[in-house]
Amino acid sequence: MARVPVEERRLQFVRAAAKVIASDGLAAATTRRIAAEADAPLAALHYSFRNKDELLQEVYNFLSRDYAQALPPVGEPELGLEHVIQAHARRIWTRMVQNPHEQITTFELLLRRFRVGPDDEPQALLMNRTMYEGWISSTLDLFRGAAEAAGDPVPVNLEQVTRLFISGIDGISMQHLADPDEERSLGLVDLLARSLTGALDYS
Repeated sequence: MARVPVEERRLQFVRAAAKVIASDGLAAATTRRIAAEADAPLAALHYSFRNKDELLQEVYNFLSRDYAQALPPVGEPELGLEHVIQAHARRIWTRMVQNPHEQITTFELLLRRFRVGPDDEPQALLMNRTMYEGWISSTLDLFRGAAEAAGDPVPVNLEQVTRLFISGIDGISMQHLADPDEERSLGLVDLLARSLTGALDYS
C-alpha cells in the first residue's frame, strides 16, 4: 500500500472530521469515528495530530482561513468592487449548496463555547474569534483588491460592509438549512449583494 504524505493525510482527517461533526454532532466526533470516516487507521490520525483539540483547530482553519482557497476564481476583479461583491456572494453560495455539511459544521463549532466548561470556554471563544477573523481578513482583502484593481477609491466603511456581508451569508445559510428553497435563497444572496453595494460609503 502506497504511503500517504503527512499533509495529505492531515487534510483527509480534517475533511472527515467536518463530515462527522455535521452528521453526528461535535460530541460524537471521536477520533475513532473520524478515522473510520476517513477510511484510515486510527494510529495514522494520532500520528498526524497530537490530540483532538489540534484536529479541531485545523477544522476551524479549513473552514475559515483556508476556505477562500477552495473557491473557484472570482472572475474579473478589474471590473470593480460591486462586481466582486456580487460574484463572491454567488461563488460562496454555490459552495454552500454543494457542501452543506461545511456550514453545519461551522455552526456546530461556533456553538462549542456554550457546551464546554468554564475552564475551556476562553479557548473555545478564541477559536471562534480566529475563525471570524479568517473570514473577515480574506474577504476584506478580496474587496479592497477589487477596488484597487479597478482604480477606484476604497470605501471608508469597507470593513463594516465586509462584516455585514459575512453575517448576511451566515443568516441566509441558516434559513436555507432549516427550510431549503434554492430559488428563494439564491434570490436573497443576490439581494444581499446588491444592498451592500448600495451601502458603500466613498465620502
